[in-house]
Amino acid sequence: MNSYKPTYLMISIMVAILSLSACDKRTSSGETVGQKVDKAIDKTNEKVAAAGEKVGAEMGKAGEAVSNAASSIAASTTASAVKANTAMADGAIVTSINADLFKDPELSVLKIDVDSKQGVVVLNGLTPTEDARLRAGRIASAIKGVTRVENNLSVKKN
Repeated sequence: MNSYKPTYLMISIMVAILSLSACDKRTSSGETVGQKVDKAIDKTNEKVAAAGEKVGAEMGKAGEAVSNAASSIAASTTASAVKANTAMADGAIVTSINADLFKDPELSVLKIDVDSKQGVVVLNGLTPTEDARLRAGRIASAIKGVTRVENNLSVKKN
C-alpha cells in the first residue's frame, strides 16, 4: 500500500500544475480560463443571492400568514370564552333569582319562570298580589350581573 502513496502524490501535483497553467491560457473569446472561472463564480453568487432574496420574501409572506392565522385563532378563542362566560353568568343569575324567590314565603309556592340572556332577566308566571309581582321584580333586579328586568308576571285573579 505504501508504494501507491508516491504515485497518488505525483498525480495530484501534476493535476494542480496543469490546472494552474490553464488559468493563463486564452480561450477563443480572448479571456483566460481563470477569468472565465471567475465570471462563472460571480454569476453563481448572483443567482444564489437572488434565490436567497426570493426565499426571504416567501418566508416573510409565510410568517405573515402564520401571524394572521394566530390572530384569527386568538380572536375566535376570545369570542368563544366571552360566550361561555356569558352563558355561565346567565345561569348564575337565574339560580340566584330562583333561590331568592324561594326564600320569599309568598313567592316560593308559585311557579315563576326566570330566564336570563346577557344579563336581561325575563320573569313569567303568576303572583297572588300586585305587591308580590313588584317584589319579584325587585328581587331579580338586586342580583349581581342583571342589567334589566322584564317583569311579565301577572296577578292571579281570585
